[in-house]
Amino acid sequence: MSGDEDTDEILLSRRNLFRLLGGTIVLGTLVSTIDEEPPDFSSEESELQNLAQTIDSTDLRDPQKNSMLQSSIATTIESVNSSLSEKEIDPTGKTPSSTPSVGAGNINQALDYYQELQQTLDEGESLSGKIESREIATLNGEYFNGQSNQERHLPNVESSISKFSKTVATHTPSEQPPSTQKLLPDRDRVSSRLSRQRTVYKKHADMQELFLKVIFSLNSGIDAFEHSSFDSAGRSFQRANNKASVQIDDSLKDYRVTSYSLTLGNYSQIFKLYRQAAGNMAAACAEGMSREERNQKIDLGIRRQLKARSVFADRGPF
Repeated sequence: MSGDEDTDEILLSRRNLFRLLGGTIVLGTLVSTIDEEPPDFSSEESELQNLAQTIDSTDLRDPQKNSMLQSSIATTIESVNSSLSEKEIDPTGKTPSSTPSVGAGNINQALDYYQELQQTLDEGESLSGKIESREIATLNGEYFNGQSNQERHLPNVESSISKFSKTVATHTPSEQPPSTQKLLPDRDRVSSRLSRQRTVYKKHADMQELFLKVIFSLNSGIDAFEHSSFDSAGRSFQRANNKASVQIDDSLKDYRVTSYSLTLGNYSQIFKLYRQAAGNMAAACAEGMSREERNQKIDLGIRRQLKARSVFADRGPF
């Protein structure tokens, strides 16, 4: 082979090498570009949107819904966090290349909201248990008589209700970009309904306290009646009648704090019967009546009282 041919072959080989290297460089650039594309968060966003729809379709005024929603939120948070970890997204929303990801940021903001909501529901669940236990003590309080301390068996739940109210207040909607809002429920509705749930707790607590006051007045009246102190008995029965005159919003009557507790509608029914009982008993204390007439009216009142008790006693032992 001549020297010229050797030179041409070397130049050709170099050109081929440069082409090959050039192709490798271009390929490397393409691969690098592909690696730096933002992750696909469609699955995480879908999970959060499904959770938002579940919350929007749930009556958050009902304390019994708290447990179910807690479970749904916990499952979704765990799943989304696991998925983000697999994509190596840290809590600041950065990708492996340390480039902030808008999609991850939106997801993390949504997760923060759901974690706060979960804490609020947890407070509600705890409060439900306390009010149910308090109800048991309340209904057993019907057996108190005379000088019994009418509130000795009732634990104070005002601080727990206040604590729940404060956690609800944290859900006051703040400005969020549309890209984050689409991952969240209607926050105004959530806040409003949780405030209404707080009203349900407060109303149950109020009814429990009032129940014992009515019973205390009735028992005091019966004790005075048995000692023929009809004026004193009549005043006690009238106090019971006045205290039993309660008003409960129709929109709240179906709500109970647990599956075993009374509904607010049950309390309304109980107080109506106690009001009738107190009225019958007060009538038995009027002047100029024979003993037989008094006994007939007092017995009618007692039957009303027993009917009121059946509203809760028939559900089982406490």
